[in-house]
Amino acid sequence: MDRQLVARTVGELRATLAETGDLLGGLQRVVDATRTVVGVDGAGLTLAHEDGPPRWVATTDRAMELLEQIQQDFGEGPCLAAYAEDRVVAVEDLRRAPRWDRIAAVVGQLQVRGMVSVPVRLAGQPVGTLNAYTTNPRAWSAQEIDALGALAAVTADLIHTGAELAAREIEVAQLRKALVGRVWIEQAKGVLAGTRGISPDAAFQRLREQARSSRRKLADLAREVVQDAQRERIAAVAVHDARVQAAEARAQAAEQALRAAQTEFSRRTAALDRAQDTADARERAADERDDVANERNRIADQREQAADARDRASDDSD
Repeated sequence: MDRQLVARTVGELRATLAETGDLLGGLQRVVDATRTVVGVDGAGLTLAHEDGPPRWVATTDRAMELLEQIQQDFGEGPCLAAYAEDRVVAVEDLRRAPRWDRIAAVVGQLQVRGMVSVPVRLAGQPVGTLNAYTTNPRAWSAQEIDALGALAAVTADLIHTGAELAAREIEVAQLRKALVGRVWIEQAKGVLAGTRGISPDAAFQRLREQARSSRRKLADLAREVVQDAQRERIAAVAVHDARVQAAEARAQAAEQALRAAQTEFSRRTAALDRAQDTADARERAADERDDVANERNRIADQREQAADARDRASDDSD
């Protein structure tokens, strides 16, 4: 680990904190720098959402995006654990980590082996994670963890500066939740302003109108706009970056395998449901037969009791 490179990179990133008009670009520079400085195959950033756990906001490649999305779908994984437990989660080899065996089984096509997630904190509370992966097992060193921590701190400062300047009226008690939603909105404004040649104010108005017409939360729509832009950026970078091209190929293979697994799971679930329905029907039929038999026994008992009563009456008369 080149400590001078880490210090120089962190300094360069901090110098961009004043460039609040391009928050998305700043966050993307952080994940790109993470891949270069730490020497990993891919990196990504997740941020908490208003109504749930972190979701990806910037990645170096599609494999990282898919890796973070799979964790979101499963509701478990190193990224979510680092956020929920507010600590560094380092995995030397995902295939040999029993805690993450479900994740490892799904992302096998991605060839992800080593993985590390570091919390991004605002006001002492986690609001997301900075993540990295390698295609070979990796025993993460203390220097690498420290470097990721420094980059995560820059990320937090970037988020805080960009969002705080955009919403100075926010009360301190509301800051953490509001900043998270504001980050998505500010990024989406930048995306629309850059791609459609309109002002940030006009971009915000367009976002708000679209959210109202579709009856969606503004932050949800903004996140979708940002993630679509990120996918387009990654596709463009892949043309010139061999590592990103390889990650794209792994992501495509993994998505195909995941779809096949989901189809097979759906087929098996449907078959199990049909078998359960058949078993339930048989059980109901058996219950009905038991009810009929019980009714017959009850009638027979009544007849027997009546016969006994007649016999006693006959004996008394004699």
